[in-house]
Amino acid sequence: MSCPSISFLHVQPGLEMSQVARSSHVFPRHFHDDLYAIGLMHQGASYCLGPSHSEATVRQGQACLINPGQVHSGVPISDDTISYTMFYLRADLVRSMAEDMSRRPEAAPEFTTLICDRPDLVMSLYRLAQNLTASHGLARESALVRTLGDILGAYCGVKSKSPALPMLVRHAKEMLRSNLEHKFTLRDMAAVLGVSQYHLLRTFKRQTGIPPHVFRTQQRVERAKSLIRQGMVLSEVAQVTGFADQSHFSNTFKLYTSATPGQYALLP
Repeated sequence: MSCPSISFLHVQPGLEMSQVARSSHVFPRHFHDDLYAIGLMHQGASYCLGPSHSEATVRQGQACLINPGQVHSGVPISDDTISYTMFYLRADLVRSMAEDMSRRPEAAPEFTTLICDRPDLVMSLYRLAQNLTASHGLARESALVRTLGDILGAYCGVKSKSPALPMLVRHAKEMLRSNLEHKFTLRDMAAVLGVSQYHLLRTFKRQTGIPPHVFRTQQRVERAKSLIRQGMVLSEVAQVTGFADQSHFSNTFKLYTSATPGQYALLP
């Protein structure tokens, strides 16, 4: 049998993630004073409130939603090991997200159920874990806003209340096309446009079919193609189009064009 493993990732202030594989560890009854904990079960099953509460069992393909101060445990239901991902979100981060969605002051949101078995939300948590480990900047921020916003809406009763702005997506596109060498956040965009991050993300994707970070990446690639055709040195192209480094530039360019920047530069 493979050995158990655990890894921790400090994503940003107020958000940490741990990924645990093949564990048989039994957690005693405990609580997190100022943290929301969301657990995504990849393999096996665990009692969330101890063996005497079999109804509170999180199984493979489900998630558990734990409020700050809520006493819980973690007990594998058999001798088999379990594999799971935990997201730990500081209470002020979650409250800020709820207030951004509703556009008004909010009391601390509270999960109304312990076990989440909605396939769409579970899949969103899987994607969030992937984005937190593999992505940065706007892509990572978008994944967090989308997933947490969906969960707050489904299990905390937080409603997204943003004004209907027919020109919202047009203005968002204009922002995403500009200043490609600079980094800005979804929060920055939403503040300028006067809507919540969640509303901006959902509206943009609904109307364009892609999230804002993908749109901006494609704009960077198109700008890079133009600059390469003009004969600009590739290292300078990467810099003025906002790529983190030459490797990031080359990999992203090839993803969208099937050619590396060097190969594209040699085209007749």
